[in-house]
Amino acid sequence: MPQLDRIIVFSQIFWLFIIFTLFYTILTHFFLPKFIKAIKIRKQIIDANSVEISLMAENISRKQTLLKKVLLKDLESIKILLTQHFTYLVKEKGYLNTTIIDEKLSFVILNTLTYCNLQLLNSVIVYPKILSSKI
Repeated sequence: MPQLDRIIVFSQIFWLFIIFTLFYTILTHFFLPKFIKAIKIRKQIIDANSVEISLMAENISRKQTLLKKVLLKDLESIKILLTQHFTYLVKEKGYLNTTIIDEKLSFVILNTLTYCNLQLLNSVIVYPKILSSKI
């Protein structure tokens, strides 16, 4: 059988070894550094993006807390003004005409529902309107 001949086997093993060594040397010398460089650059980009994202998240959370404080302060001042105005309407004029206040409150609630989150809405205390005009 010619495939089991000893003369043919040694030449095939020799050329296999030479070609494998040459192929391995070319891959490790030329292509492997390029792959490693690309992987390192991608890792640096990912690290830079994660640092930037964390800074942006901190900045956004800081702005959200500041906005929440300002909104709560303004809502408290609106509550005080509405209480004073409501008291003035009831005591001075003797009747309960709150249509203007209701319109403004509905506009504020609509904007709050549209542009604010649920946590801010939970911090606003809303009392039900008295249906009867008797005081």
